Amino acid sequence: MTVFIGSISSRGNRGQISYAATKAGLVGAASSLTQEGMFYGARAVVVHPGFTDTPMVGAMPEQIVQDQILAHTQLKRLIDTSEIARAVCFMIENPAVTGSLWCDAGWQPSP
Repeated sequence: MTVFIGSISSRGNRGQISYAATKAGLVGAASSLTQEGMFYGARAVVVHPGFTDTPMVGAMPEQIVQDQILAHTQLKRLIDTSEIARAVCFMIENPAVTGSLWCDAGWQPSP
């Protein structure tokens, strides 16, 4: 079992072309690894966290967090690191689950 940590940025993020492309590439890598290893019971999945309550996000100006992040999430809050951990555990513990899981508080970026 391989778990990749992706990002909501894999859908594109202004000013982060290299980061976004790398995170998007994990989906293809996971799919290829699963197809190559499926006859041996091997799986690869991707968990895509959203904006997370970490020191990095905490260092951002509060108004930016409110207006440009929380305003575009259904839960109107940041993700807790324990929620990402539970998403990873879910992917590991369920052998019927493949693909990607979005742990993003309902992130809906504006166009």
